[in-house]
Amino acid sequence: MKYLKKYNENQEQQDPEFAIVKIKERYPEDMAQKMLEEEIKQWIPDEEEINFYSTSGNGEAEDVIINQMIEWFNKKYYSLSDDNFEKTKQLILKDYQFLNFKY
Repeated sequence: MKYLKKYNENQEQQDPEFAIVKIKERYPEDMAQKMLEEEIKQWIPDEEEINFYSTSGNGEAEDVIINQMIEWFNKKYYSLSDDNFEKTKQLILKDYQFLNFKY
């Protein structure tokens, strides 16, 4: 029974709203912006300028940052289900507008 109780408690905690609050506490907008800038540098060839990513990128750098945020939460608190992972990702995109890649 004690295992069932822990399982039920974990299911109740699967809250994307809780996840986004903790992510926003850990990753203020300016920090996330710097993370994105550093990640974009990884996606452009050495001889190209930063504008290369805006014309040739497909949102890879943004995905990396979003996944880093969610993985931090998963390690620090608990792993989100696939459904709640996607909900949390949508909340991140809503709160961190600069992570919405413009095609």
